[in-house]
Amino acid sequence: MSVLSRAAILEALKDEDLVVSPILNKEQIGMTSIDLRMGTVVMMARAGAQSHVDPVMYDDSEGHDALKEKYQKHERFEIPFRHPFLLHPGALALVPTLEWVVLPHYLQGVVTARSSWAREGLNIATANFVNPGYKGIITLELANLGEIPIRLYLGLRIAQIAFYDLNIDRKDETKKEVYKGQFKMNFEPKAGDLTKFDHAFLPPKKP
Repeated sequence: MSVLSRAAILEALKDEDLVVSPILNKEQIGMTSIDLRMGTVVMMARAGAQSHVDPVMYDDSEGHDALKEKYQKHERFEIPFRHPFLLHPGALALVPTLEWVVLPHYLQGVVTARSSWAREGLNIATANFVNPGYKGIITLELANLGEIPIRLYLGLRIAQIAFYDLNIDRKDETKKEVYKGQFKMNFEPKAGDLTKFDHAFLPPKKP
């Protein structure tokens, strides 16, 4: 795989093979990446009815959404323009990008923190691959690794995405696999299914 240069990114955007919208400032497009802005919603992880996260509790019999609500609360906040969101040390928050992203079948995206924010202790992506064919917002997993709270605001450029060419035939229709992951067409962050396709490896759920 080879990383796309600025010229290649601009060409892909022009051809509408790649979509990253809105781009509010041309400075968002760097030498090998596009800066991503913080979106309007924050999902804060809160302690719920359980003392720990246990994959066994995510059993299909009750339905994942019902169990997620029951065992692991995520409190939803909307962030007004120019109002701060305070991320405390050790806290975890799910935040959407302001940008809607569409990747063609021949590109893999990789999301990382901008170095200026990383130096302040802000980690923005622990699951940083964006698969070919993905459509939706990108969920950033914000974690404050520092020792003091961090104030964040809607629209700040806190992340960046680089694109890697998979070096496959772009015109071969058989290569255009559709992304089928659980986060397809996301409009805002949501928790994932911890046990998808892995139930055979877990002990029986206790009554």
